[in-house]
Parts: sequence; C-alpha cells; structure tokens
Amino acid sequence: MAKLFPKSWLLIKSIYLNTEKTVIGNLLLHTENTYEQAKIKLIFDYAFFYIMLLLSFLFVNMLSQNAVNMIIIPMIILDLVVCLLLLKKGISARTVGLFASFSTLILPILSSLLNNQDLGPKYVLIWVMSILVCYITVNLSTALIWSLILCAYLIAVAWIKINNVVIFVTPGYSSAFQYLANPFTVGMYLLFFIRALGQYYRNLISMEQMRTAEKQKQHLSLINQHLTKQFLLVKGFSASGKTAILKGETELLESCFIEIEKHCGSAIDYLNDSQAK
Repeated sequence: MAKLFPKSWLLIKSIYLNTEKTVIGNLLLHTENTYEQAKIKLIFDYAFFYIMLLLSFLFVNMLSQNAVNMIIIPMIILDLVVCLLLLKKGISARTVGLFASFSTLILPILSSLLNNQDLGPKYVLIWVMSILVCYITVNLSTALIWSLILCAYLIAVAWIKINNVVIFVTPGYSSAFQYLANPFTVGMYLLFFIRALGQYYRNLISMEQMRTAEKQKQHLSLINQHLTKQFLLVKGFSASGKTAILKGETELLESCFIEIEKHCGSAIDYLNDSQAK
C-alpha cells in the first residue's frame, strides 16, 4: 500500500506533463508576454486539477447516491474539457477564463440549490476560486459581476429558508453524510487552491526571473561588443603611435594619443552609464 501512493503520484504527474505539452505547449512558445503565459498556465492548472478533483467527488456522490451531483459533476467536467480544447485552439486566456469561471460558478450554485440549498465550505471554496480566476484572467469588473450573482443567490437562499419554501431535494441527499464528507472535500479543495493559485504566483516569479536574466545577458553582450570595439581602436592607434615614434612624426603621435584618450574616456563613460542603469 505504501508503494501505491508514489506510483499514483508519478502517474498523475506524467499525465499532467503530457497533457500540458499537448494542450498549451505551442501556445506558450508563441506567447511572449510573461503575464499572459502565467494566465494560460493558471487556466490549464485550474481545469486539469479540478477535473481530477471532480472525478474523485463523483465517486463519493455515487456512494451517497446523490442524483443531482451525479448529473452536474459530469457537466462541469465537460465544460472544463471544453476549456482545455479552447486553449489548444489558441483562444485567448481572457475568453477561456471567462467561460471557465462562469461555468464553475453557476453549476455549483445549481448543485447547492438542489441539495437543500447547501452553503457548506465545499461550495464556498469553489465559488471563491472561480471569482479569483475570473479576476486574474479576465478583469475586476467581471469578477464583481460574478460576486453579485453569488450574493444574489445567497440572498435567495436566505429568503427560501426564512419563508420555508420547499425546493426539490435530491433523494440521495443526506445531511449526516455531507457532514462526514466535509473534511475530505475541504481538504481536497485546499490542496487544489494551493496547487492552482500557488503555482500561478510561482510561475509569475519564475518567468520574471528568466526575463530579467535574459535582459542582463543581452545588456552584458552589448557592453562586451562596445568595449571590444573601443579596445580594437585603441590597439590600432597604439600601433600607429609606435610607427610614428620610429619615424619621428610627432604630429601623428600626438593625434594617436588624443584618439586613445578619447576612446578610453568613451569606454569609461559607457561603463559608468551601464552601472547607473
């Protein structure tokens, strides 16, 4: 049993890397903006790991015979697969993020409504996650609209509970089972949060470090080219100065010294300007 977990993790990692290469490999190569690259990877991680998570939740809901979630969970999985296909086709991260965040907000709201208006942490966490993904990949205005939709649903649930309005409840819904399943589902969602959002910020930092290193490399290359040019000119004037000494041409020798001094000064000024930048 102890050997099963490392093997399972290696299998998931292999599936993840191969899927990432297939879906967004070419897209990342043709995207120069580091922020856009990070958004693409965030959407991919969000869709991929959420699919993995929902597959395990589907098994749990089969055990509890929750008919509503057995229908809604495959619908969410299908939407996330569509998101991966859209990324593969090169659709912008903004458009895919809009679709992914909206579908993972509305479908869990529907699941909550038909599960006795359940407002447990497993629903709250994914609602928050979908709004954050919308904020990062789309914009603040859309994220606020998603927030208003969620608040409107919460107000509707409060009205339903206060007025004892009867809403269809799936026959497989069991409050006791939901309470027992909460530690498992919340723990899985927290791991999902850490992997998706945590990796997003790590990607931003890593990409920015790579971009800075590349700029420094280019800058050092320019410095090297400029100094090499100056030193070659100095070497040439130095050779001319030796010839002038042998021939006794003082005017040419003086001109060589002036040029050597000028180019040495130019090299020093260039180095000082480079350090200042």
